[in-house]
Amino acid sequence: MKFKEILKKFNNKYIIATLIFVVIILFIDQYNVFNQAKTLKKLNKAKDQVEFYEAEIEKNQETLDKLQKDSALMERIAREKYMMKRDNEVIYIIENNDEE
Repeated sequence: MKFKEILKKFNNKYIIATLIFVVIILFIDQYNVFNQAKTLKKLNKAKDQVEFYEAEIEKNQETLDKLQKDSALMERIAREKYMMKRDNEVIYIIENNDEE
């Protein structure tokens, strides 16, 4: 008996049109709920990446400023990372292979 009462309530043409509109907007449309959720997730991921890269840029800018002011630091980094040497020096590189 209750099911027939519910059907009678939904027999109005305005309610049917509204339900069809809601279904189209939520599930069928190009900008449906699922696509909006995916887009929001991508947006949040992109914002996180922007924050990360801005922090990296700031850190690199500080390092660059230090390198431009301190020649001893520049020489130390050049020797450690890029294996640079002075003209009268010989560098021996010892690699530690931990293969077991």
